Formats: sequence, structure tokens, C-alpha cells
Amino acid sequence: MQNGNTFWIILKMSENASYGTLQNDSSLIKGDKSGGGHGDGKLSGKAWGRVKNIMTRSQKYPNSVFFILGNEFCERFSYYGMRAVLILYLTNWLGFSEDVGTSIFHSFVMLCYFSPLFGAILADGYIGRYKTILIVSLVYATGNLVMALTALPPPEWYGPAIGLILIGLGTGGIKPNVSSFGADQFRADQEKERYTFFSAFYFSINLGSMLSIVLTPILRADVKCFGNECYPLAFGIPAALMILATIIFIAGSSLYKKVPPSGNLIGRVFKCIGYGLCGKIRNCGGPNKKEHWLYYADSKFECEFIREVQILLKVLFMFIPAPLFWALSDQQGSRWTLQAEKLNGDLGVFGTLKPDQMSALNPFLILLLIPIFEKLVYPCCEKCHFLTRPLQRMSAGMVLTVISFIMAGLLQIKIEASLESPLKSTESGVSFYNALHCDINVKMGELSYKIPPYQKSDYKVITAGKYKVDVKSCLPSLSREVSLESLHNIRIFVWSKDSNTTDFKIVEDLHSHPSEGNSKLSVFNDAWPGAQIVVVLSSHQGNISNQSGVLYPSSEQESLPFHTVAPGKYNIYWQSSADGNWTKLNTSITIGQGAVYNLLIARNKTKVVTCLLTSVEVNSVSILWMVPQYFVVTVGEVLFSITGLAFAYSQAPITMKSVVQAAWLMTTAVGSLVVVIVAQVQYFTSQVAEFMFFAALMALATIMFMVMSCFYTYYNTSGQGNGLGDKEELIIEEENEDIPLKDSNHPKNNPASDSTLVISDLLNCPLMLLLNVKVNVFIYVSPQLIIVENIYTCMLYKCDIVLHVFFSVYIVIQIFFLNRIFNKDLHFYVHVSDSRKIKLHLHIGGFTGTYHSFTMVQ
Repeated sequence: MQNGNTFWIILKMSENASYGTLQNDSSLIKGDKSGGGHGDGKLSGKAWGRVKNIMTRSQKYPNSVFFILGNEFCERFSYYGMRAVLILYLTNWLGFSEDVGTSIFHSFVMLCYFSPLFGAILADGYIGRYKTILIVSLVYATGNLVMALTALPPPEWYGPAIGLILIGLGTGGIKPNVSSFGADQFRADQEKERYTFFSAFYFSINLGSMLSIVLTPILRADVKCFGNECYPLAFGIPAALMILATIIFIAGSSLYKKVPPSGNLIGRVFKCIGYGLCGKIRNCGGPNKKEHWLYYADSKFECEFIREVQILLKVLFMFIPAPLFWALSDQQGSRWTLQAEKLNGDLGVFGTLKPDQMSALNPFLILLLIPIFEKLVYPCCEKCHFLTRPLQRMSAGMVLTVISFIMAGLLQIKIEASLESPLKSTESGVSFYNALHCDINVKMGELSYKIPPYQKSDYKVITAGKYKVDVKSCLPSLSREVSLESLHNIRIFVWSKDSNTTDFKIVEDLHSHPSEGNSKLSVFNDAWPGAQIVVVLSSHQGNISNQSGVLYPSSEQESLPFHTVAPGKYNIYWQSSADGNWTKLNTSITIGQGAVYNLLIARNKTKVVTCLLTSVEVNSVSILWMVPQYFVVTVGEVLFSITGLAFAYSQAPITMKSVVQAAWLMTTAVGSLVVVIVAQVQYFTSQVAEFMFFAALMALATIMFMVMSCFYTYYNTSGQGNGLGDKEELIIEEENEDIPLKDSNHPKNNPASDSTLVISDLLNCPLMLLLNVKVNVFIYVSPQLIIVENIYTCMLYKCDIVLHVFFSVYIVIQIFFLNRIFNKDLHFYVHVSDSRKIKLHLHIGGFTGTYHSFTMVQ
């Protein structure tokens, strides 16, 4: 604006912000303070000490933060430890199908991430974050105890359902509050520490989850409880950690900075939106136009609150594509774990990797990648002007997630190529086993086999129905009619009861890969009728008993059921009913991963013969093929999740931080709902098609997110959403040493003042946006002191546009090259003195000098 020889100095601040005044004390400003501040305008020692104190005050973490990080570590250990074994618990212990188990798993996840909305309402509106976290922690711990106790046999779903609901409500009450509660512990001038807190917070999350995902599958599989896998212990350890988390949180009570609740914001937000919409509809086409449709609610709500709701809606709008990211990412605990069951986890000398341990790779990589990204990747990106914005990084994370699911689909193609096709409704499967000491010839319909002693035929799929089976051997021939039921596999053992006659034994067969990376073993004992067999790991120390390994009692000799056996090397012991002593056979067997075996124990005259026959081969594809897709999806999570967590906090108005955090977490709930719908519809008959469907869906969401990002306006705040720089917020919010814009001598209140300059941030300066130069600027306007630090700044003048463009190019380019030459943060003191005189004082490290001085002309 031109007014004689005057120019305005304006900082973009909240319209409703309340600023205090700074007295024109000679101890603060030395020089002539009359007539709009003419004079030298030098800072006194006291004033400079005040500025220096602001700039150099202690940056240490508050002690209370460490209690919060410890609490988060234990809570995440509890949550992810329980969740790691949940899908196998649902499918293998409770007996649900893979689709139903996946639906239950993601319904639980959906509850965990939907309930944060209620946790945010409770914290922000009624009892505060501290009490909310404390109360829901007790609910959380109760749910863990219920899960542990109801995992005891016999299997039933009622208890686990109650436990999962309590855990879902408990973790949902903690999620939106604990990160915000931790951030509340920092002062306003600790923006960098607050940002690193989010990384430390995420580090503690992933450290706890990694350790628990490694430990709980070991407790589940390697410890036996009541003759089965020990789910009570696998759920009991997480319960103990949740109790410990609550104790740690209570221990830091005296140190916490507890922000009081600010009222039921959710209700007020919805009312504000409702009034705004109604006002917009009533005034549609009318003369009463508003800056934004929300301002039609200004008769009910103050303008500051309406502005915060406006900011909130802009942030929530950016969350729309986010659920698709979580729909894919959270399948690491369901579909990817089920995929790992079909892979070979044999790592040679390093042992065997269990399917539910594979997901531990995600938190391990996050722990590894966080410091790499913080110290190496992001600084390099800043120097190369690449992925410098939060939304850019989030978009890159979404692209990588698409790639990871394409990789999962390609791996699934390789897995399915090694699997048998499932039986059709009119088909049945059959295989023959020769338990005699001589060759046999078998004919059944069009099937004809010659089977050597103690061997088996190929597995064949034929039409269900009745068939005549003819067997010829060194013993008298046998002919018998056999009925094959549809969708059933059978084994036909050819053996002799008395060494003089031939007989059949027809039992159910298993012709699919076992779950959990284990194998299945059935024992046909023709050597010691009436004896029981136990298969014991060769590493077993001590006496042999029924509990030493996998027991095959004599009562099972007719049905020959399959028992689950973990991969490894085993010794075989038999026990007669006469003396009760266990006798070890001279041979041992080696069990692979994901196979189905039949162990033949027969007597060849005076010699006992043992032969391990494989009906379903071991998993042929190594589980290590999952490592690339885990790496890609984890890099995507680092880019998307950590950045998104900080983005949601930084862009939220101060009164709505927990609400925005809850909304961010609710995107995970919506993502899980998408997975539940897809799993329940059961449209895809192939897992490959389902993986590719999710990849395509995510690709569309990524494109939409990128387009939305181009139109998003960042709020240059430390979380207040007020448009201020960090140090402005420091002065206004914390120390109450306010920017004296209400001083009578200040240009804003005195249009006739000589010092009139407009300062705009990055978004109003395309050149600075292009060069991406970060400078620290101190704007000194005699006799006032205004501090603006850590913002991207350029100069604009409300006068001639040619002058504006010239000055922008001149200053920005010189700042750019100075930054490259000295490779240091630049500090500029913009001193506006009399009439038209402007001085730029440059400070680099310990050097201070006048960088440039010139006189403005009209």
C-alpha cells in the first residue's frame, strides 16, 4: 500500500490472537523511541540477553518423557505379542477358516483403531489425557488376562471374544492420547526435540513389537501346555507386560505436565459444521457471502474456533486415501502370515523360522531404518530438494506399498504352482501303501501300480464312486470293492495280519500342506501290535515318557490319524503293554516343514523295518523370498506412518490434537473394514488375484493422494495451527513476552509510520519454494523486536510489482549462494530504520556484519 513514502510491516498471525505489549524501556531499546522509532535502534545487553535466552535455552528431554516411552514399549510388546499369534490361534486352535479368521483378525484391528475416537472425546472433553490413559490401561490389562485364561482347553470362542473387545477398547483409549501426551511435555521452543520424540516414540513401538513377535511364537510352539501348543503362555506374557506398562505410567505421575480438558470438541465441531452447512444452504445465491461456508456459523461460535474447524477439515480431507495404505500394511499380520505358513522356514544352522515370527522383520527394519532415514536419507533429500515435504514422503510410501503387494502376488504365484489343485465336488483322491515284504500289483479301475516293499503309489485324483480293487503279491491274491466319497482322500494299506493272508486297511488321508510351518505324521505299526509309539526329538535329554514327544497310542492303530510334528530330527521309541519300558529303534527320521508323512514300521521275518514315506512334499519355496516385500513395505511405512503421525500433530489446532490423532488412527480402522469386506465376500478364488486387487486399489488411492497434496496449504506452526513461526509461538504462548503489535508506536497501529514492509512465508514466494533454502530471519523494527525462526522467508513489497519481483530475485538468489558457500544456517537481522533505509545484518556462526544496505524508492 502506498501512503507517501511509507510501507507496512505485517506478520501473518491469528486474527484473534491476543498479544501483550512491551514497554519502551531504555534498558531494552537504546535510541530515539519517538516519532515511529527513528534512530540507531541498537539492542541493549538486557534485550539481547532475552533473545539469547530464547535461542539457547536448554533442549533436554523432560524426564517425564522417559516414563511415557517405557510405558509405550511395554504396551506395544503386549499388543503385538498377542496379535502375532492371533491369526494362528483363530484358524488352528479355534478352528475358523482362513477367510473367517482373517475377518475376525481385522475386525479386532478395526475396533482397536476405531475406539480412539472415543478415547479422544473422553480425554479432550472430560477427564484429560492422563486419567484417560490410566483408566483404559486397566481395561486393557483385564482383556489380556481374559485372553490368557480362556486359551486353556477346551477351545471355545466366547472368552476370546470378550478379551478381544476389552483389548480393543483399551488400546483404542491409549492410542490417540499417549503420543499427544508425550508431546505435551515439551516446551514450545523444543520443536526439534518434539519432532525427534515422535521418532523415539515410534522406535519404542517397534522395539517392543519386534521383541514380542520373536518371543511369543516361540512360547506358542516350543512350549507344550496340556499336550498342545501353549497359547495360554503366549497370551500370558503380553498380559504381564501390560500390567507392567500401567505401573510404569503411574510411576511418572508427579512429573507429568497435565493439560486440562478443553471440552467436548467432537460435539462442538459437528455442531459448527451443521450450522455452517445450514447457513450456506439458506444464503445460497444471496448477497451475504462469507469467506468460507463454515463462517455462516459465526453467530453460534467464535471466529477462532471456526478457523480451527476449517483447518481440521483440511487435514481430515488429506486422510481420505490413507485407509487403503493401512488395508495393505496390516495384512502383514493376517494374509502375509498365512502366506508364510506355505513357505519353507528352514534356515540351516540358524534353525527354523516360524510363520508368525516373520512379521518381526517389519519392526526390526523400522528400528534399523529410522536412524538411517533421520541421519542420512532425509538430509540427502533436503540437499537434493527431493521429498522435502511431509505429503511428498507419504506419497512415496504409498507407492512402495503398492510395489510390495505386487511382489507378494508374484510370490503367491510361485507358491500356488507348487500346490495340488483342490478336489472338485465329484472327485476323490487315493494312494496305496505296501506294508508287505514283497512287491504288489494293484489294479483299480483304470489305475494300475506295481509297488515295491514298504513303498507307496503316486497320489491320483479320480471320480468318486465304487471301484473293485485287485491285489496280487507273494501272498494269496485279494479282490475287494471300495467306495470312494467325493471331496475325500483315502489311503489304502496292503498288509498281512498273520503273514499268510493279504488284507486292506482303508483310512482317511491328508493331502494339503499343514499350517504353522509344521508337518503331519501318521504311524502304521505292523511290527508290535498293541504297542504305543512315541516320536522324540533327538536333542531330548532325560527319561522317555508319554510326554517326551508326539505319542501314538495303540488305540489309534485302526484310524491312523495324523499328528502335528515340528520340523527336526527325531528318534522313535516303542513301549509294550507288558513291561512298560521304552525301547529305542536303531533308525531316526528327519521331518521337514509343511509336509505330510506316513511312517511304516513292519517286521520282515526277524528284522524290523522302518520307512518314512512322504505324501505331501515339504514347502519348496523358501520363506526368505518374503524379505524383499517386507523391506519395501517397511520403507513405505517409515515414509508414510512416521511422517503422517508428525504431520497430523503439527497441522492440528492446539485444542484438537487428540481428535486429529484419533482421526489418523481411525484410517486404520477403515482400512481393516475394507479387508473384512473383501475376505467375507470371497470373490477371489486365488490369493494372487486378491493381492493384485489390493495393489490396484492402492495405486488409485496413491494417485488421488498426490493430486490432493498439490492443493494442500501447509500451516507453518508447531502444532497450533495459527500460522505463526516457531519462535513467534514461543513468545506468545509460553513466556507471554508478546510481540508488541498493539504498541501505539507500531506501524500496524500507526499507518503514518515510516517503516512499512510486508513479510510473507514460503507459500507466497515461488522462488524460495523452488530453491528450497532454509534461513533463520530476525526482523528488527525499531523500536520493536519481532522474532521469526526456522521458516522459509522472502520479502514482498506492497508497492510496485516490478520492485517486488526484483527484490525477491535479488535477495533469494544471494541467500541461496551464501548458504551453499558457508554450509551453515544463515541468520539475517532485517533492520528497518528511518524512512526508506533497510539494512540486512548477516550472522554466520560467530561472524556478524552488515550484509547489505540500500534505500527504497517509490
